[in-house]
This record gives sequence, C-alpha cells and structure tokens, in this order.
Amino acid sequence: MKPFAVCAAVAQTLTTLTTLSLSPFIWSTTARAMPTPTRLFKVVIDAGHGGADTGTIYDNGRFQIAEKDVTLMLARQAAKELRARGYQVLLTRQSDEERSLPSRTGLANRIKADLFLSIHMNSAPRAEGIETYILNNATDASSRRLAHLENSVLSSTPGALVRKDTGQNDVALILKDLRLDANLSGSKLLACHLVRELAHQQRPANSIRSASLRNRGVKQALFHVLLGADMPSVLLEAGFLSNPKDRAFVLSPGGRQRMGESIAHAIEKFRLARGSHLAQDTLSRCQVR
Repeated sequence: MKPFAVCAAVAQTLTTLTTLSLSPFIWSTTARAMPTPTRLFKVVIDAGHGGADTGTIYDNGRFQIAEKDVTLMLARQAAKELRARGYQVLLTRQSDEERSLPSRTGLANRIKADLFLSIHMNSAPRAEGIETYILNNATDASSRRLAHLENSVLSSTPGALVRKDTGQNDVALILKDLRLDANLSGSKLLACHLVRELAHQQRPANSIRSASLRNRGVKQALFHVLLGADMPSVLLEAGFLSNPKDRAFVLSPGGRQRMGESIAHAIEKFRLARGSHLAQDTLSRCQVR
C-alpha cells in the first residue's frame, strides 16, 4: 500500500508523539493533583488499525489523513488524561505498527485489565457524530457495513483469530456464550458513559442543534477486535473523517484534548458506578440499538 502524506500540522503532532524511543507496550502511572483510585485500575486503550492497515482515509487531493494516525493521537491523549487521574494505562501500539486483532484483547486479558477501549474513526456520506459499540449481532445495515470494514484486516493478517471460510461457525459459538457473559452489562455501561460525555463535548458552543443529533448512540455489532475480552470492552467511533466538522475537531489540538478529557471522565464515572444503583439507573435510561 502506498505511503500516505499527512498534513504538516498532523505530521508535527505525530513527530512529537514519537520523539522518544518507546517499546511496543509501555506502562506508565502518574499521580498528580487528582485523587487516585482506591486500587490500581488498569485500562487498555487500542489505537485502531496501524501499519499497512490504514483504516479509512480522507483525501481531497491536497490533504490526506489516515484513520490509523488519528486513532493513535486520540489514544495517546486519552492515556495522558487517565494517567493524570492515577490510572494505569497500556496502549496496544505506540507507533505506526501492525497488531493482529486477537492480540489486542489478548494483551488486555494477560494483564487482567479492568476495561478495554478500541478507538476508531468512521466514514460515510452526510454523516456526523460519535457512537459506541458493544459486541453482539449487528442489528442494522449500517452496523453490519461498519463491522465488515473494521474486520476486513482479518483476511490478510497472519495469526488472525477468525478466517473468512470458518469465521461464521467460530463466531456463532462465541456469541452463544456472550449471551450469558456478565461483562455485557459492564460493556453497555461503559459505552453509555462514553457516548454521553463525548457527544456533550463535541457540541459546538454556539450551536442551536440538540446534542442528541450528534450523539449517534450505543449500538451492537460483531467487531472481532472485541472478541474474547475478559473485561468490559467497547469500540468507539470518534467521529467521521468524511465530515468537515468532525474532521476539524479531531485534528485540532484543542479538540483532541477535549475528547481525551471526555474519555477519562466517562471511565471515571464507569469505575465509580459499577455495581451501584447509579449503574442500574444509567443502564435503564440508555438504549442500545
């Protein structure tokens, strides 16, 4: 696949992110002014795609940006905000490198993470806003289309968990167990907090439109990157690269900072609400499409 020319501002941001020579997986805990959790709360953040797997691409002939670059910037920002709150955070990739889909949740399982978040960007004509996904059967045509695009790397990634020829049988067995999986309610709770916090932060300050028009809600689809996770797991579609407003927001340093803060705030709410009446109230009011 041909290399992609990233705009100067984005390239500068990526250069700053990779100034230090880092190993593929790096732990970092930084306690600042924020109160730390009562015990170490482990979060694994997955920057979607990487390497030859570029994800969706925006290209207007003068400017080009790949999803894999944006997701890495967002993952870094979210990790920074969480570490400032005393969380222990691990990224599945620190640079533009390929990671097989099963290895991402596999990493979270090995270190017994408390949650797994995979960050992606969407693309569709005349669409905008953010949405979160939990693992289950796709319930509408757009969810199935998106899952197909995000899962397409399976056909070319060595060591992938599911192949095209046997995938349906394997997936059917896994989904059978998922219906009894206690993590499903936890995943929904995390997805609800994420989409609510991010939709509120993304609303333009002077917009007369309701935030609900930008909040695309919590959905369910068969994303292989979430398969096999032993903890609550959510896939976040953090806007549409094809949409001018979403694209401008996520490519601006201020926009990414606000998104990182929103992700950290949502995870904090999730941690505090687990097993409480607040969690039940949130789940009862949050619809999954």
